[in-house]
Amino acid sequence: MMDEPNPTILVADSDEDTRYLLRSLLEMKGFQVLEANNGQDAIDTSVSRRPDLLLIQLKLPVVSGFTAIRRIRKYEELRTVPIVAISFNNPSSNRKLALAAGCNAHIENPIEFDLLEALVDQLLPGDRLALASCLIQ
Repeated sequence: MMDEPNPTILVADSDEDTRYLLRSLLEMKGFQVLEANNGQDAIDTSVSRRPDLLLIQLKLPVVSGFTAIRRIRKYEELRTVPIVAISFNNPSSNRKLALAAGCNAHIENPIEFDLLEALVDQLLPGDRLALASCLIQ
């Protein structure tokens, strides 16, 4: 177990400052972090690098977060990778749409890092808890 690399998380967000903040906080927790600034980049990076978890903003340029999530889920090797959707407004509606698109969980922006950290701990392999508890978030 000690020889396994740290889990990799893809942060897909159109805002450079948000990506920087999330990358910094996640790297401090020992995660490797990949970044995407649009939906197509999120799809391409997910396919080529196969991260252990995806954090995807729902409102992305080029390809929306919803579309990116649906496309990522079409790849057999990515079907079980946990995806957390991030949205700014209308949390109830976006949560339902995100879960229907294939997400495991949904959080609102501004992101409470303690909540995100708990969610990541629950969703990553090796420390799986019931997904139902995550979906309540």
